[in-house]
Amino acid sequence: MTQTLLERLGGEEVILKMTHFLYVNVLRDEKLSPYFEGINIERQTHKMYAFLTYLFSDQTSYKDGDLREAHKQLVKQGLNDTHVDATLECVCSTLKEMNVNNNIIGEVAQKINLHRDELLNR
Repeated sequence: MTQTLLERLGGEEVILKMTHFLYVNVLRDEKLSPYFEGINIERQTHKMYAFLTYLFSDQTSYKDGDLREAHKQLVKQGLNDTHVDATLECVCSTLKEMNVNNNIIGEVAQKINLHRDELLNR
């Protein structure tokens, strides 16, 4: 039986650690940090954890809500491909810091990128 990306990454505990460090990197990024001003980062980290766990476990439905609806207001405020690219860079650099294999990092970026149009309401 083929392992899911979640299993190859090391499971839910690794994703929890990853999301924590991801937001450290996101908040340092000058393109991304303005979108998180006044946001409860703990709550946001939980949402990202839920999304990534869903995405990497190959589940068919995302329980925590619609990505289009969740990002609708952000798109109105200027969220675009540049921001998705910057987020992907933060994800990849976080995984590199965690010594994740480059092939797996590529798979992670590819999986997230599949949702680009949803994130940007296209």
